[in-house]
Amino acid sequence: MLGRLRSVEACPKSVGATVQAEFFDGTDAITLVWIGRRRIPGIEPGRRILVRGRVGDRGGRKVIFNPYYELRGNS
Repeated sequence: MLGRLRSVEACPKSVGATVQAEFFDGTDAITLVWIGRRRIPGIEPGRRILVRGRVGDRGGRKVIFNPYYELRGNS
């Protein structure tokens, strides 16, 4: 899926650190969660990325944990 990150939030607690981002591909929003990360270079609001992973459900919302991603140009 190719889309943009709408928002990015780091939860840097020493136990359970995560980076979460809202990804939008033009049709639907999916929450991306990287477990064990405090920061990921290039993962910032407005950035275009290509993501792949298994879509699951968390509290009625779509989520992908530890997705594969490729940063793309912002055009």
